[in-house]
Amino acid sequence: MREITIAEVEYTNVAILVIGSLAVLIATLDYMVLFSFAVASGIVTLNFRLLKKIIENLLIKKTLVKKDLFIRLPLKFLLLTGVITIFIRYGNIRLVYFLIGLSTVFLSILISQFRPVLNPHAERNINNGT
Repeated sequence: MREITIAEVEYTNVAILVIGSLAVLIATLDYMVLFSFAVASGIVTLNFRLLKKIIENLLIKKTLVKKDLFIRLPLKFLLLTGVITIFIRYGNIRLVYFLIGLSTVFLSILISQFRPVLNPHAERNINNGT
């Protein structure tokens, strides 16, 4: 496995959001499907960015701050679950496409990891066991 950067995952995630939204719109011609996918993908993109900021603050300070671990992370989690719950409960969404949109960060991590395999011109770091 190769190391990937958070920025690489973020760029890939935004590309999946844009390309996926266009593909869903072209495939279904339904704006509610587009809305469901785009909103879910946007939610997890913002969640990933907030998590990145919290971790960056912990690494910059080089000290473990209890406020970050015991207030910010649970608050971010509650905010995420609250927003998802509101959209599922009160939004007129297509659940399957909403769930696919929620998985875009996972897909962007996979794509970022396997990008050298998919791109034959990329430099490949092969570990020969040394």
